[in-house]
Amino acid sequence: MSQHLAAPDGAGGFGRFVPGASSIAYGARHSAGVDTRAALTVWAVVVPQSLAYATLAGMPSVHGLYAAVAALAAYAIFGTCRDLNMGAESTVALMAAATVAPLVTDADSVIALSALVALLVGGWCVLGFVFRLGFISEFLSRPILAGYVFGSGIIIVLSQLEALFGLDIDSSLYVTDIGGIVRNIGDADGLTTLIGLATVVLVFGMRKLVPKVPAPLVAVILGIVAATAFDLADEGVAVVGNITSGIPVPGLPDASFDQFTQLLLPALGIALLAYPDSFLTARSLATTGGYKIDADQEFLAIGASNVAAGFFQGFPVNGSQSRSYVQRDAGGNSNLVGLICSALVLITLLFLTGLFEQLPLAVLSGIVIVAGLGLFDIRDFRTLWGVRRSEFWLGVTTVASVLVLGMLGGIAFAIGLSLIVALARLVRPHTAELGLVEGTDTFRDLARHADAHPIPGLLIYRVDDELFFANTTFFVSDVKHRLVTADPPDSALLIDAEGMSDIDTTATQQLGELLDELDAAGIEVLWARVRQPVLDMLERSGLLDRIGDDHIFLEVDDAVAHYLTDHDNGDTDTGHDNTEHDNTGHADNGDTDTGHDTGDADTGHDTGDAVTGHDGD
Repeated sequence: MSQHLAAPDGAGGFGRFVPGASSIAYGARHSAGVDTRAALTVWAVVVPQSLAYATLAGMPSVHGLYAAVAALAAYAIFGTCRDLNMGAESTVALMAAATVAPLVTDADSVIALSALVALLVGGWCVLGFVFRLGFISEFLSRPILAGYVFGSGIIIVLSQLEALFGLDIDSSLYVTDIGGIVRNIGDADGLTTLIGLATVVLVFGMRKLVPKVPAPLVAVILGIVAATAFDLADEGVAVVGNITSGIPVPGLPDASFDQFTQLLLPALGIALLAYPDSFLTARSLATTGGYKIDADQEFLAIGASNVAAGFFQGFPVNGSQSRSYVQRDAGGNSNLVGLICSALVLITLLFLTGLFEQLPLAVLSGIVIVAGLGLFDIRDFRTLWGVRRSEFWLGVTTVASVLVLGMLGGIAFAIGLSLIVALARLVRPHTAELGLVEGTDTFRDLARHADAHPIPGLLIYRVDDELFFANTTFFVSDVKHRLVTADPPDSALLIDAEGMSDIDTTATQQLGELLDELDAAGIEVLWARVRQPVLDMLERSGLLDRIGDDHIFLEVDDAVAHYLTDHDNGDTDTGHDNTEHDNTGHADNGDTDTGHDTGDADTGHDTGDAVTGHDGD
């Protein structure tokens, strides 16, 4: 794989809205040759794919090139992923066709309505940038990313098999595409299959033996030469076919206000699904390339690309998974690749349409299949299996959902599933019963440390999360269960609040009810390591007066020493007399366990030190 250089981020001021400008300037100065070679490789794939996907959108094929010229240039200027190829993409093209179909009256209305949808999709994405909605990308976790990439690779490969084998299948007759391929494999064209497989072998071989040579471009040139020299089209090999030449005419689509209102919400649906699809591809490319992208800026970049496509009589565009990985493999180093590719497509429209008319579709399929096979990387799944099995299965579920529901539907399903998993963790936070490690003043999770033992009659309980409406019921139930099942029975409860960053009004209400029950049962309640935000809420709710300042302690060992003194039990040495405290309210040794794998006292919160009273520190 080519070594990528780190192009600088956009400058301040207006430059922050066009980060691609600095990347383009960087490429022009440092990697113009490499970027031009990469652009030539991608251009050879962009042209025939754009022509094909335009027909999926119900548009004349040339409008796919119109959309490509505009979208590639716009994303190059506004985008933050140097490898993302913006343009016609099969899923979004099909969605656009379904959106405008009810309103279509003639061929001209298809063009106008599709362009209008592109403008509306772009407008929704720009609003996403304005309101900084890029945070939704944070729901795309590592398991989802791994599953999405793997599943996308499978879909990319399967989508090319029909062209690879020279088949013409009516997909409406089959439940799945692969089913249609299997049932019709006997009708495969031998010469077409040979060309496609030869392309796969050629591209793979060149990547291994001569990685600096753009293998896809070589394959396209050889395919065109062979098709021309041997009249492959007359032998039954499918080729790209006739392409109308000319310059795209920019302008607003001829559509009514009523059509505008009818398409507004469907366009929002396309935007909401297209953004995560593009962003996932961009994030995957950025991760493997060793650079960062801006989730909010990507909203603007995708929006600008769709607006530009709409003005140039195109249709909604998206980041193409297959072309993006071809672009990455070609080794470009900056956004200059996209700008050069846009210029090449424009030149093609003016002068070179005849060049691609003889390109065998099987050659294009072979190139895309190689890019798809490159996504079959199981290393992430091995890591997830070794670290956390639940996240491994989330990744596998994402693969399955992508295959069953498609790339956009699969993302939506996987994000929903990950939110359910996150909610389940919030509802049932990690809790621990602490015990004293022999010969120290350190208290650790009894379930995780065999050298820790409980303090007789005292339940030392820690919850490693804030208390709020969704998890307070679990907290109260868990505390009561531990007290009821203790043998011998506990006469006191010590809450280690180090991991409790905040509490809400629901939590204070249920805490008050718990205090009533424990008071009636004669169980004393102590608190230790209480953070200031929690203490503030206890004070405002009136619970602090009920608890009492003398029952809130600096450290766990302070509270344990108090309990042992009150209960006249001097057999357990907490090491309290030898422990000094600094002015932050933490013991100098910092060994109190929080239940994290490291066992350190630090909970990762930047604010809210443990305090001894409600007057602050």
